[in-house]
Amino acid sequence: MMLTAVSGYYNGEHIVTEEKVDLITGQKVIITILEYTPEKKKKVDLSSYMGRGAKLFDSDANDYVRGLRSDDRV
Repeated sequence: MMLTAVSGYYNGEHIVTEEKVDLITGQKVIITILEYTPEKKKKVDLSSYMGRGAKLFDSDANDYVRGLRSDDRV
């Protein structure tokens, strides 16, 4: 007698096992349907990234280049 538990999912038409299982045609199975809770997609707050490029190039990069030029010996 073989008793095996495997995980799987329903693809809209069939139950698909996530592991290889050798079954014989006509072999009896027990199927347990688990509660399904869809994964919530994490929203990215794009506003936290907006304006960073302009700020970087207007002040930080200019200050850096200014510092390099003040140390020029050529």
